[in-house]
Amino acid sequence: MRDTDHRTSKSDPNTRENASSGTHVNLDTTALFARASRNSERVIVPLNEGASQSDNRLPAFYCVHSASGVVGADFSQLALRLQSTIRFYGIQAPPKQITEPQFGESVESIAEHYTQALVKFQPSGPLVLGGYCLGAVIALAMAENLRARGREVGPLIAIDGVPENTGIALRRWSPHYWLELFRNLPGWMYHGDLMRSRTLRSLVWSLTNNAHAIGRRLMGLRRGQTLGGGYAIDGIMDVSNYPPEHRSFINRIFAAMFAYIPPRYPGEIVVYEAKITPLLYLPLIGRTWRRFASQSEIVGIVGTHINMLREPYVDTLASDLSNRLAKFFATRPER
Repeated sequence: MRDTDHRTSKSDPNTRENASSGTHVNLDTTALFARASRNSERVIVPLNEGASQSDNRLPAFYCVHSASGVVGADFSQLALRLQSTIRFYGIQAPPKQITEPQFGESVESIAEHYTQALVKFQPSGPLVLGGYCLGAVIALAMAENLRARGREVGPLIAIDGVPENTGIALRRWSPHYWLELFRNLPGWMYHGDLMRSRTLRSLVWSLTNNAHAIGRRLMGLRRGQTLGGGYAIDGIMDVSNYPPEHRSFINRIFAAMFAYIPPRYPGEIVVYEAKITPLLYLPLIGRTWRRFASQSEIVGIVGTHINMLREPYVDTLASDLSNRLAKFFATRPER
């Protein structure tokens, strides 16, 4: 999860805040369909033509939602660019489960729920999982679960997300840390979400958010940690557009991420890291993965946490991901 520089307007009823990044996106048809029924227990959602038609000639890729629990809006542009080469499935939080107060209380429990659904959906063959932001942490837990079941798991695809509790100390107040923030400034000026949107609302929210973030750190609090104890996402993103029960789910899974202590992962991990960081926060995602999982490969994507999945930045990610999955499945005919 990252501190973000962009808020959405409440005037458009078809607009939702991207819970993992803070950007506003118009919900496409797929996203609306995935959430059409509040009683739906659906977890696996096809997000491109190849997946909708169940074209088994194409390899399948399963990508876990961000903190919002919704998949269509986050992944629509990436899935579209992969539709001729990959069946792209989103792993969503089923609308019926979101309203249950126990759902999402721990990363392990939500990963178990999704793993059960995935095994039922694809009973055999190798599996390639990924996740965006917080979803990368859930995908990691799912990969561990699947490996324990004896399933073959391909490279784990982590899109700009990393576990918080890896036991790896990162010196966020060192001179080198601030030097990297300074080097980030030119890229932020050109590619940053706030600079691209240039709205008064975005400016006010960004200044307020950064001030709060600095204040929390000066008091020794972690990002998202509240003075009264526990964690809440409200200071990182605007969740006011979501119904109360959905806001509760978002905060539950956000808090669960900070409580989750992952085991060392022996498998291959491909980390897509946004090269443009927020103005006053350096996530250090690639470095953390590399020290936590020895087989991590870091791929830098020009763009921010928000817009790396949007035009024009998403093309680089789509091309690299397509090539990697093609190589993995080339020697594995069963899909």
